[in-house]
Amino acid sequence: AAKRDFDALAQQVVDDLQLDGDCSHVFQISLMQEAKNKTSSGASNNTMPDLSGGNLINQFVSILTFDMTADFGEDMTIATKSSGTFTSGNSYLSSLYVTEDFIATVNNGYSYDFVTGESSSSSYILGFNTSTGVALPFCVGSVPGAITNEYSINKFNDYIQIATSEWNWSVNTNATTSNKIFVLRIPEGDARIMDVVGETEHLGKDGESIYAVRFFEDIAYVVTYQQVEPFIIVDMSDLTDPKAVGELEVPGFSTYLHPIEIDGNPYVLSIGEEWNFTSWWSSSSSKLTLFDVSNPSAPLIAAEFHESNTYTQAMYDFQAIRWLPESKLLILPKSNRYNYRGYYGADSFQGFVVYEIGVNEVKPLYNLTHNDTNCWYEASIAGRSFVFDSNITTIFGHTVISTDLKSGEKSWEFDLDDGLNYTCSYDYSYNYRYNYNYGNEYEYDHIHEEDALDSANVNIYNYDDAISPSDDVN
Repeated sequence: AAKRDFDALAQQVVDDLQLDGDCSHVFQISLMQEAKNKTSSGASNNTMPDLSGGNLINQFVSILTFDMTADFGEDMTIATKSSGTFTSGNSYLSSLYVTEDFIATVNNGYSYDFVTGESSSSSYILGFNTSTGVALPFCVGSVPGAITNEYSINKFNDYIQIATSEWNWSVNTNATTSNKIFVLRIPEGDARIMDVVGETEHLGKDGESIYAVRFFEDIAYVVTYQQVEPFIIVDMSDLTDPKAVGELEVPGFSTYLHPIEIDGNPYVLSIGEEWNFTSWWSSSSSKLTLFDVSNPSAPLIAAEFHESNTYTQAMYDFQAIRWLPESKLLILPKSNRYNYRGYYGADSFQGFVVYEIGVNEVKPLYNLTHNDTNCWYEASIAGRSFVFDSNITTIFGHTVISTDLKSGEKSWEFDLDDGLNYTCSYDYSYNYRYNYNYGNEYEYDHIHEEDALDSANVNIYNYDDAISPSDDVN
């Protein structure tokens, strides 16, 4: 009986693995191992760790494509095409890079050697050709370290540029880092391996890791960070020998870099933070910095703007950034942080700020205020801004606002929650002086300063129309 059941199961597995047609859309698994054993010279390197744990079919990357100009069929569907490939690594798909005819996916892998006590990481790159309308996998490569975000990889002509940080850690030594930019050649013909043809020396100081990177033609701008921010300019004109040519140390750090031009001169606009640890209560400032990069060997700070106790989601949500190159205006979402007592106070703000970027000054012009509460639920919308016919449309939280770009005057406002009864399941306020107020099923919580000062307990204020937490929010 056991043999009969086993044979039936084996046949079912084989039947389930049957493919329609051929395997042309599924990449060769053996190439994963070959890609992990290539150095910058193309020679075999058996010391490179196998981060798949010996399992080369640990993960599968699938890409679905469809024609955006196609109409819906009678069944209200659009025809799609799919392709995929197995990928090395034991971690996650960290980034997707897309151009008109090329897609690259980056998958991370980590390993720990229990004998030596050493750990290592690598990034595995899969290349897809999309020139035919179907994403066909055709090449693979790998480099040491992990990328920071989607701006860590770039396609320039027939090459891939990728910036990674590798943490080298063992039980016997302190952790060290290796921050590098690698250049890989996209293969032609029947070749399938993206060989490393060039790499930089270590960027930044030991112990620092890459926080931001931006490739721009034959230049790369890199920010590393531990205590201060080295802003580094890398000459990429010789892809076989990229090298750092300029560096400037700045307090704080940046997570986003945007190359711009003012009066015909090149600048880099950065978004970041600066922390103050000089008192018992550490505080931070959101920071906008304009770097003058006209001389790559000697970058300068042309202008800066700091605002204490504030935060912008644009530091990590890059779709929240709106740059208007003609008017030299920058639109960013902004929120006030909690003060040391754990609540916002009278200067509470949630919304957007419009900044004017000049050669010698970064200046806020006006605020676009959205409803501000500590209440978050499924219908809350991340900050986004759009400009149509000299009007700014901003979306944040639960409101949509239209504002005249020139005057800053509000044209109209729409409350997405108008007429909706809902319950705040989580109030993210925190009373540092007295007690936590986080993660409890309150109908709507708000901390008033006088209550926090006069009592060890926080009073709870409810909406009159509040409903139970179990009711749906539409």
